[in-house]
Amino acid sequence: MAGACPRHTGEMSPASDHVRAVAVIGAGPRGTAIVERLVAASHSPAWQGALTVHLIDPQVGRGGAVWRHDQPEVLLMNTTTCQTTMYPDASCHGVLPSPRTVTLADHLAGEGLAPTDFAPRAAHGRYLAHVLATAHEDADPARLRIVEHAAEAVDVTGEPDGPQRVRLSDGRVLRADAVALALGHLPTALGPRSQQLADAAERHDLVHLGPANPLEVDYAALLGRERVAVQGMGLNFYDAIGMLTSVAGGRFEPDPTAPSGLRYLPGGQEPRLVVGSRSGMVYRPKPDLGAQMPEPYLPEVLTGERVLELAVRSAGVDHEHDVMPLMFAELRRALRREGHHELADDAALHALLFPFGRRGGESPHPHRSTREVLQEALRAATEPDPAWVLIYRVLIALRIQVNRLTDLGAYTTDSVRRDIDGHLRNAFASWASGPPVLRARQVLALCEAGLLEFTGPRMHVDIDEEAGRYAVHGAEGETVLCDGVLEAHLPPVDLPAYRSALLGAWRERGEVQKDSWASRGTRRRMLTGSIAVDGLYAPVGADGTVHERRLMVGVPVSTAQPGSAITAEPGTGAQLLRHAEAVALRLARAGGALEEDMAR
Repeated sequence: MAGACPRHTGEMSPASDHVRAVAVIGAGPRGTAIVERLVAASHSPAWQGALTVHLIDPQVGRGGAVWRHDQPEVLLMNTTTCQTTMYPDASCHGVLPSPRTVTLADHLAGEGLAPTDFAPRAAHGRYLAHVLATAHEDADPARLRIVEHAAEAVDVTGEPDGPQRVRLSDGRVLRADAVALALGHLPTALGPRSQQLADAAERHDLVHLGPANPLEVDYAALLGRERVAVQGMGLNFYDAIGMLTSVAGGRFEPDPTAPSGLRYLPGGQEPRLVVGSRSGMVYRPKPDLGAQMPEPYLPEVLTGERVLELAVRSAGVDHEHDVMPLMFAELRRALRREGHHELADDAALHALLFPFGRRGGESPHPHRSTREVLQEALRAATEPDPAWVLIYRVLIALRIQVNRLTDLGAYTTDSVRRDIDGHLRNAFASWASGPPVLRARQVLALCEAGLLEFTGPRMHVDIDEEAGRYAVHGAEGETVLCDGVLEAHLPPVDLPAYRSALLGAWRERGEVQKDSWASRGTRRRMLTGSIAVDGLYAPVGADGTVHERRLMVGVPVSTAQPGSAITAEPGTGAQLLRHAEAVALRLARAGGALEEDMAR
């Protein structure tokens, strides 16, 4: 944590008699889970009196901003329906009961979706709305009353250890004994490079669309343009393909003669897309695993015990020297055991995992090479190729182990910056966080229609002032002039850049500060854009004061809560659900509904 040491004003004490209310800001998965856990707590014999919980979100009851159930069906989840739940199970080791067990797959079975299907995000929004409606039904109003507010919370004020006042965008002010902020990715001001691109758009009548939630992007602004550069080849890129072709009125039709299996019928105003990224690593589609998901792979080389051994090294861990060899040994062992000897070789694995080199190297034929990588990934995902599925499973398990090492502060600061943030997170994500097979088919169909080309690795966008266009090029190949740029990635985690009115007010009053991270080895600190918290949840002001009645979960506090996924997978001890219960218990105690021992 950066800045002054935390200054506590005292233990969080129960509420005074005249308030007995708490607030949850954000009605997506995290906020909904907190409310569900408050309902579970309210049925405990230890519950005392009545408590009101205010749930605040402009999209309350509709699934929140990302999952709202009125969004276009073209936007898909990148996890299967059986991989999402809103109810804790035994793997979460909770202290509160969990009588309900309905997963997303259970809820969507009536809509004809199988457990291994990829549902529209709107369907997940319907599930979240159902979970919230069920919480209302389960709550005894004499013990817990849930009040929804379809508004934005624009400020929260109050003493660090006293009641808080929540000001809403509609002018109302709510009093609460404690407030939980359950937030995801927030809009940010444009960074310096993005601002240069935006300024060029103003000067030359170009189009620039900065980092944003795909639902907030005006894809129609790209229609009628000649060429548009797309920066990013991850999930936001695939979302953009779905949304742009939809607003253009184009259609994908089955075509068994096409390599992609689809034929694209243009709407007529689609621009030609020039697509690339720093690494050139296009996300591979997730394998089509049929009716049942395989069991998680259990590491035999980079085991939990080996992680703990590495984590206590006083000099710190260098990923390239200490961990990467163990990862390749894990892959070799798994492949040999299953008979895939041709891939159980470091050179073969390097070529498969890093087709353009470990850090985005050279590619003499960038479009053809990237297309071939995606075509091979599509083939392996749809068969599915047993070796491909095994590598997919092993990499998911290894990503968990690397995240544990990061969480434990095992890596040196240099290794985190150079190796983990530099390329490994992206390499893992390109395998383990890819899109459904359908999206990969659609991208290839656009290539076949002449509407999409790849720049390869080291994509860069300059401004050609004389031509009045964006000049786009990759590691190899000629410069291409474009009249639009789409930055196909989410806004960064960056406290100084957040455009949230609430966090802006805290920033101005010095009630929040940036966090930092230090390795076990050098102890050198590295500033992050994350918000500094005491322990896991309570934000720390610039003077070190801990605001104990404000509890934060989610993306803006990602340094303290790394790996906080936006959904929870059954049987995995999901962090989202464990945090939700911990925060619900603290809220209940602040509101005077639970005693100290129940809240610990």
